[in-house]
Amino acid sequence: METDGAGTVESVPVVPTVNTKLCSGCGRCVAACPHRLITLEVDGFRKCAVLSKPELCTRCGLCVQSCLIKALEP
Repeated sequence: METDGAGTVESVPVVPTVNTKLCSGCGRCVAACPHRLITLEVDGFRKCAVLSKPELCTRCGLCVQSCLIKALEP
């Protein structure tokens, strides 16, 4: 994820996917998604981010930028 000189986020080339092995379930991506397409769901004994309607994703990149552990992959 890169920003331009003005500090704005560049869009990602494809719909992001969640690496469930890395996801901590923190919810930052849920809060960052302007279209509310990401939810936290229970996966075993922990929570994990899920992109519920990938066909509606605008590829803005805000969820990818918000993930501190890089569990969202463009």
